[in-house]
Amino acid sequence: MKPRAGEGHEIIIKRRSKKGGHDGHGGAWKVAFADFTMAMMALFMVLWIIQPQTQDASRANADMLNNPLVDGGAGIFDGTSTTPLDLDGVPVQVAPRRDPENRARTPQEDPGAALGEGQPGEPRRPHYAESQQMQDLAKLMEALALQLDAEANIEVQVVPQGLRILIKDDAQRFMFSRGSARLDPHFATLLERLAAILAKVDNHLIISGHTDATPYRGVVGGYNNWNLSGDRALRARNVMVEAGLPPSTVLQVTAQADGMPLLPSDPENGANRRIELLLLTRQAEDLYRELFGEAQVRVEYRAEGAQLSAPDS
Repeated sequence: MKPRAGEGHEIIIKRRSKKGGHDGHGGAWKVAFADFTMAMMALFMVLWIIQPQTQDASRANADMLNNPLVDGGAGIFDGTSTTPLDLDGVPVQVAPRRDPENRARTPQEDPGAALGEGQPGEPRRPHYAESQQMQDLAKLMEALALQLDAEANIEVQVVPQGLRILIKDDAQRFMFSRGSARLDPHFATLLERLAAILAKVDNHLIISGHTDATPYRGVVGGYNNWNLSGDRALRARNVMVEAGLPPSTVLQVTAQADGMPLLPSDPENGANRRIELLLLTRQAEDLYRELFGEAQVRVEYRAEGAQLSAPDS
């Protein structure tokens, strides 16, 4: 600018524009965002690690609450076991127990301990020996009867030899047509479902047929209640084998006729007609094999006289 009159120097005024600092263009927010991201990642990692344990605990608790037959999660209803029994398509877990009679065998003692019924890769089926195990299995069969509306047709008893399963008529339904071995479809379904359960355990079976004391009529040739009871027991065995029960599970099929009635005071009562399944403990099975096998020293009576017979071993 021009100097005023009388002034000896020139005044120069410089105007500078002010530039305000914008916080948005700084780096502090990046540090905060990085900390937040790291914290979220750590949270997700912790949740991912604990999720399987939470699901397992929730599943076990749900089984105990929803299954009225569960008592403390013990026995075959223990949801943490690895051996399932099937009930109506729903796997029910089995918890095999160990005891001195049925201890776990090493591969040296039993080369087939890690295999199933001759099938490579299948786990060995559990053997039930304790009374509590038999009671758990009985509860499972009672639950099956409830599902099939067959409470009046099945009775399960824990006996010293194992588990006794009685399959019998009711007031509305006969297991077999009168005088024949023709099986009613309702009882065929019941036997098939029982076979699916029994196929999961290593115990062996004895199947017996029983009639009442009413004499058999209508067929010439000596056919009687002995033949009838045997044919019915064999029919029950065949149905169960066709449903998946390993044939080697059945040790014996017997005809009892009217020799062992449920009601001795009323031998002609229809309640005596039944099929019985006896699930044997290992001790009972060993006794059976001693009686009918080749492992015992015995006396054989022949025409030339009595002779002592010893096993080849």
